[in-house]
Amino acid sequence: MGFIRKYSKKIIPFWLGKKLRGGYQKILGFYYKGDHYYCPFCEHSFSKMLPDGFDLPVIKEKDIVGGGKRENCTCPRCFSKDRDRLIYLYLKHRTNIFHEPTKLLHIAPEAWMKELFMKMPNVTYTAGVKQVTNMGYYYDRMTREIDITDIEMKDNLYDVIICNHVLEHILDDKQAMSELFRVLKPDGFAILQVPIALALEKTYEDYSIISKRGRERYFGQFDHVRIYGKDYPKRLESVGFHVEVSHPEKDHWDIPDMEKYALNKKESLYIAKKPF
Repeated sequence: MGFIRKYSKKIIPFWLGKKLRGGYQKILGFYYKGDHYYCPFCEHSFSKMLPDGFDLPVIKEKDIVGGGKRENCTCPRCFSKDRDRLIYLYLKHRTNIFHEPTKLLHIAPEAWMKELFMKMPNVTYTAGVKQVTNMGYYYDRMTREIDITDIEMKDNLYDVIICNHVLEHILDDKQAMSELFRVLKPDGFAILQVPIALALEKTYEDYSIISKRGRERYFGQFDHVRIYGKDYPKRLESVGFHVEVSHPEKDHWDIPDMEKYALNKKESLYIAKKPF
């Protein structure tokens, strides 16, 4: 499958690839049409969400939240995941980003979230990822090249940063955290999600593990370079952030019919704020 996907991107024009993908999504969305679950990105309802994630022993052994196989995870229509819908609900119900002028930096942007932000007239939006030309149809022409460990933007530029499941891929994550802190405005906030191992008090790293199979075995995914433990907030605080951990039920987001969004009940959001 990977071989077919790799070479189809070279043969199929970008515009046609987008149309084919969009057509497939419409068919899939119609097939799973129902009223049990709802996606706020595409605004469609479904009988079920699609499964997603890897079923690996380390996921259960370390109790990794945000990783592993989830049965009701991915929207059939727009492919948003449970963790993306969690971010949406926080932004919608706990911030003013949908109403106030906002400069937003989105690292490794999810297509469905990027489409939402680009339609918001109050948002000045920057989307970027390293090696953007290798990402195929997943990213459109509006996504720019950004190295999270060496961000080209000036200090104190953005009101909001979203960096969703990226840091676990970065070897020098402290440098990346420092750069995110630098470009964030004082009193701004960053949503910095990573998989969290609830069984680990301290983040586990071993830079000698470089094979895909080894990383799957020890980190829970072939392209991860660590497993973050309960000390993750302290790692963010070490570069200057003030970290708040927010959970929709424990912290009373007061969202009606929460079950319909098919969230991961164990997942919290890590909100990193830059003090004045």
